[in-house]
Amino acid sequence: MRKGEALRFRSGRMARLKGLWTILGAVEEPGEREDLALVATTIQVHFVNVKARERAIVEFMAVRFRWPGSRTRRRLATLVDLGVLRCARDLADNWTKVFEVVDRPHVPAALALELGA
Repeated sequence: MRKGEALRFRSGRMARLKGLWTILGAVEEPGEREDLALVATTIQVHFVNVKARERAIVEFMAVRFRWPGSRTRRRLATLVDLGVLRCARDLADNWTKVFEVVDRPHVPAALALELGA
């Protein structure tokens, strides 16, 4: 990887993180905003190379943070509504919900030019 490529990668990652926090900044309640950030980060970190199935996310949050399943499902639905996550049905059984973090949230044109995208 050349020096310019690393810089572009970092600025792209910064744009992604800034986009996530900009979106979550619209949530007024601090506790809910932290929960939403925790769920989004959990999917990015722990389910990076596998399909993030709803059941696996719910089980992980229950074991790691002692959350009830309903709390995790509500947070997942809120993240989908905010446009942070994309929800699809697994093609194998057309029943299981699969989540993925949206790669490129909306970035205003002025900010994109400033970041060199």
